[in-house]
Amino acid sequence: MAIRTKLFFTFFCSWLFINTANSQEFSQTIRGRVLDAESHAGLPGATVAISTLNPVMGTATDIDGYFRFEKVPVGRHDIKVNYLGYTEQFLSQVLVGSGKEIVLEIMLQETVKKLNEVVIKSREEGNEAVNEMATVSSRSFSVEQTGKFAATGDDPARLALSFAGVSTQNDLFNEIVIRGNSPRGLLWKLEGVEIPNPNHLSGEGGNGGAVSILSNNVLGASDFYTGAFSAEYGNASSGVFDLHMKRGNNERREYAVQLGTLGTEAAIEGPFVKGKKSSYLINYRYSTLAIIEATGYKLTGDIRIGFQDINYNFFFPTKKLGTFTVFGVGGLSWSKLDGQDVYNKIPYNERNLSGYNMGATGLTHTFFFNDKAWLKTVVSASGYDVVAQWLIMENGQYKEYWRNDVSNYYYRAATQFNYKLNAKNAFRAGALYNVLNFVKREQNIYWQTDKKYVGTTTFAQAYLQWKHRFTEELTLISGMHFSYFALNKSFYPEPRLGLTWQFTPKNMFSLGAGLHSRMEPLGTYMVPFTYKGDTLTNAQLTLTRAFHAVAGYTTKLASTLTFKTEIYFQYLYMVPIDMKGSKYYSTINEDDTYQGMRLQNNGHGKNYGIEFTLDKRLAGKWYLLHTVSLYNSLYMGRNNVWGPTRFNGNFITNLTAGKDFNVGKKKTDIISINMRIFWGGGRRYAPYDIDKTISNGEEVKIYTNGYTDHATNYFRVDAGVSFRKNKPHWAWIIKLDIQNVTNRPNEVARKYDVDNQKIKAISYLGLLPALKYRVEF
Repeated sequence: MAIRTKLFFTFFCSWLFINTANSQEFSQTIRGRVLDAESHAGLPGATVAISTLNPVMGTATDIDGYFRFEKVPVGRHDIKVNYLGYTEQFLSQVLVGSGKEIVLEIMLQETVKKLNEVVIKSREEGNEAVNEMATVSSRSFSVEQTGKFAATGDDPARLALSFAGVSTQNDLFNEIVIRGNSPRGLLWKLEGVEIPNPNHLSGEGGNGGAVSILSNNVLGASDFYTGAFSAEYGNASSGVFDLHMKRGNNERREYAVQLGTLGTEAAIEGPFVKGKKSSYLINYRYSTLAIIEATGYKLTGDIRIGFQDINYNFFFPTKKLGTFTVFGVGGLSWSKLDGQDVYNKIPYNERNLSGYNMGATGLTHTFFFNDKAWLKTVVSASGYDVVAQWLIMENGQYKEYWRNDVSNYYYRAATQFNYKLNAKNAFRAGALYNVLNFVKREQNIYWQTDKKYVGTTTFAQAYLQWKHRFTEELTLISGMHFSYFALNKSFYPEPRLGLTWQFTPKNMFSLGAGLHSRMEPLGTYMVPFTYKGDTLTNAQLTLTRAFHAVAGYTTKLASTLTFKTEIYFQYLYMVPIDMKGSKYYSTINEDDTYQGMRLQNNGHGKNYGIEFTLDKRLAGKWYLLHTVSLYNSLYMGRNNVWGPTRFNGNFITNLTAGKDFNVGKKKTDIISINMRIFWGGGRRYAPYDIDKTISNGEEVKIYTNGYTDHATNYFRVDAGVSFRKNKPHWAWIIKLDIQNVTNRPNEVARKYDVDNQKIKAISYLGLLPALKYRVEF
């Protein structure tokens, strides 16, 4: 490990100082559009200024709200936007490089005050959600943050670990635990429709994986929610990733090529027809390890892993029919383990193969009726396939003995209508229709069995939201979400409420509350099992229900420094538990897959806690995000005893920080240093009954009081350093991320050692350096 680390540092440093003395004066174009936050109508005559230049560079938007700056010096710049009757918008430290144009979409909020009053309040782009209907437990994240924060690997799920209330208990996978909830309670949305788990090497019903399928080259500004989300979000009990894709450059072709230890990828964007507004954006990536191992080198021993993925977004505006977008993401991933026997008892070699394939594609249409109303419609097809195989070597060849293949595929349609009545009132309504299909096939060649299970159902949703601004300081957002699960004809009305009160220029109170629900993996409802000699399914199960309540307080300590605290309570009910078997089983403790047992909706759970966030946005070339979360996560099974859940870590503290340094003769190149320190409670376990485990020769656990035992606290330090070199019309970036700098072996599981008759802790990753080199042109 020491030799590999030295090689990475040597290679990085050799690139870092190449040509730094030959800097020139480089520039780039900044352009974009200024829009009304509610109606999304272009605002003509808005003033846009780059305040970090001397003299200040300024312009005004055209009749459709577009603006343009030519020959802006590379570096970081602040941008101010003003429009009569609207609050000022301030974009801090926008990174301008020589390789790609900067294309912005800036939303302004109309003031409810009279024009003859002086409005001194400004709105800063930072951690506020992009969705103007959000009130609490929400945060936006940008493409730059996803790539800048240490050890994210350009992965939005790993970026979320820097936010309050979010934790992980596993170095291998990026599944996220929100406020003590199972990772399965998370909803992934892309361009307005739900998508399957977008992570490589995931499992059935899981919401994490080894590597994100989503590309940082294609993602735009998106939102992340940790509770009490607004009425447009359904089928989620813990959180929401609301993802959006950016549009390709519609004026010139741009390229990006990246070589890294994780993956080798290429992106291309540009106009379909020069001089028109349509554009395309495509990114493709292939696992670097798979490329190297294809040549015969075994870098990972007996384990082989690989993946490939593609992301695309095609944009087609029309003059009278609105705009059309074709979007999609897809990924294939596989792993192979040779020379191992699962139980350490089989006297022959075996091979274990697994794979996760996911895809989602859709068509969106957005139509603007006027400057107050718009309608967005999306149709999509998506699905995923999880494959597991077991092969045994016989006569020098591997022969398949067992195979399990689970497929879920969906057809979805969604429509959303938005109407801005006036500065005080905005309405949003929508409907979603989902056709859900499930196929499971089990083949056991040894026992000569071949079983196939097929099921289909529909899931319909509708919602209505009203945003009312009583004054400039007081805003109420109310709404209703409705869900209908056709499999058992269950109907769920879910009221939602949000309130923000800016009671002083620097202090704000926020409140959110509402009912939510979440569907179990389809296999839970559709796979038959044997119960007392009868073949049954769990089709009678309803959705898991949850009540969320959040109260928050935000204060501005300085122009770039904000402190925020939130206190929350979540009560989960109608949770599936074992009807006649284990008194202690509850799906609330599952992170993936499903169990073939008779279930009933009689379980309960509760999560409560307090969170603190100190946020110093990027300004003065440095940023800081420090969060502390104290919480408790409990559940109750059929035994009617409250006990800790598997995901009850009790505390999380996170410190993320970074600083930029301008270097080179003209100070146009940038060195960025970033770090993250994460410390949280360890993974929970049910304690072992040591005497029975030893006497039986296999694990026997005590679930009476829940998951009362836990691993040592999870601790990890990540660091990253990057160098950006600007050249005429192109730029290159080299970045080194070091995960787990202290080489701490965090515990991920426990296993009973039969030979030594003791419980062993299992750890996976230690220090892991990851290097990537990127060219933009």
